[in-house]
Amino acid sequence: MASRSTQIVLLLLATRFTLLLSTPFPSITRSVVAVKLTGGHMEIVHEERCSDSTLRLTCRSLKAFIFVLEAEYQMDRTEYCGYDLKRVQDQSIRYKNGRSRYRSKTNRQLRGNYVDEDDEDLSNVDLRSSLNRRCSGHQHCRFNMATDHPGATTWSPANLILKYACIPEAAVRKYCNTQFWVPGGEGGYLKSPGYPLYYTGGNTCGWIFASFPGQKIVLTFHDLNIRSPETDGSCVDVVRIRENSNTLYEFCGTAAGIKVTSSSNIVTLDLIASTRLYPARGFLVQYQVLGCPDVSLPNGSYVINSTIDSRTVICQVGSTFPDTKNRTRILECKDGRWSEDSLPNCVATSAVILKAERENNHISNLSEDSLTSGVRIGRGDDAAAESTDFVMDSAQPAMMKEADYVVDVVLPTILIALLFVGNAVIIYIIFQYRKRKVPAFQGEDVALSAPSGVPQV
Repeated sequence: MASRSTQIVLLLLATRFTLLLSTPFPSITRSVVAVKLTGGHMEIVHEERCSDSTLRLTCRSLKAFIFVLEAEYQMDRTEYCGYDLKRVQDQSIRYKNGRSRYRSKTNRQLRGNYVDEDDEDLSNVDLRSSLNRRCSGHQHCRFNMATDHPGATTWSPANLILKYACIPEAAVRKYCNTQFWVPGGEGGYLKSPGYPLYYTGGNTCGWIFASFPGQKIVLTFHDLNIRSPETDGSCVDVVRIRENSNTLYEFCGTAAGIKVTSSSNIVTLDLIASTRLYPARGFLVQYQVLGCPDVSLPNGSYVINSTIDSRTVICQVGSTFPDTKNRTRILECKDGRWSEDSLPNCVATSAVILKAERENNHISNLSEDSLTSGVRIGRGDDAAAESTDFVMDSAQPAMMKEADYVVDVVLPTILIALLFVGNAVIIYIIFQYRKRKVPAFQGEDVALSAPSGVPQV
């Protein structure tokens, strides 16, 4: 009897060993991409693996540190773990149903506001907060989901997606009360003073971000950890984002992946702390530009559709762009620049030009007809038209030109000459008149002769 039992045990062990050999080992997918920044090159590591393995986040450079971009537990996928998803789901359902029947007998009175963690949807769980607490700001670290993420001890093995970056220290700004120009593309990075060991306070620490008019600024908090709110919900320390004296975002506590987009090209970030030093990580934020700068519209055009990624410019009715012969033009925005920096002015189409020429010819024909038919065009109601039988021959245009020459040149010249001659005659007459008024004898030595018969004194 004992030998038969031993054979059965050995048969079960052999079967289990065969199943283990037929099960594929957990696989890992890993890729590394380099991104050029102003202070060096940043490495972005992307991994997909089973959640029951220990993650090892490492930066090859000693002058770089880690921050997490993406970390997600996917219960509905198990191909990296080598498990049968259907079997895992059936076991989970049987386990939950068994526990629910047991709770219904013992804790029926608590079902009003009671929520059990096993009833939660675990298809996608964000693990960034746990990874930030463990790894962000360091050169290397280890992470185990079962022990380092709260409530993950009973979770079934499933796929885990991890994406993190190793950014050089020189590429991250850290000084307070400065203004940044936001470039296109990847943008820039900023960390609070003391990150990830502590953050400083006692006064306001602020930053101003600016870009070209027409663009928007995006602030993404990859890691945010400051003092938690009080029991009444009020914040002692706070992170605040303002735009034109309006508050866009205000927060205290712990978060990851928060993205705030402005509506203008200038935004302000403030860290307001009550104590000089608080033992929390602070924050790491990425600032980027969204959209393209405003462009000057060409003459005779206007915008009918404008979005972050494109802008449609249209010429007025009867005109087109000279290079494409089309009335509309679509500009595409990529990496902070439009597909075309400048547009040509709209020009009139050939149909409009022909129409204008026909109208001009019609007006000129009317003028010629009025001259040949003797029509007089007046502005008042008394304007009358006379019809004569006079016909202009070929010699009359020359006679008209000669008459115009006499009126415009000869007559003014004659009048000016007559004026000069008349002035000379008047001056001559005045001079002769004054000459007659002068006395015949002048001088002090001339003595008046007395009449005869009058004795001299």
